[in-house]
Amino acid sequence: MAEERIITINLRKELMNKPRWKRKKLALKFLREILEKRLKKKVKINGKLSEKIFESEKKFKTKLRVKLEKRDEETFELKLVS
Repeated sequence: MAEERIITINLRKELMNKPRWKRKKLALKFLREILEKRLKKKVKINGKLSEKIFESEKKFKTKLRVKLEKRDEETFELKLVS
């Protein structure tokens, strides 16, 4: 059975001083960096999570609940928890 964890991540601190038009792209970058530092393994982001961030015109939620699923020894997959 695959190992799973549910984590809540707040991206507001990293995105507050960035221009509004760069925040969506940087959110995915920071999300990956934060989790790779915490887990010390490679993280792949699911398409539904990136769609959720990019679907709104101007704003998006900066506090995300995500589920990490272990795929193999060196990679985790990141999914959005509804």
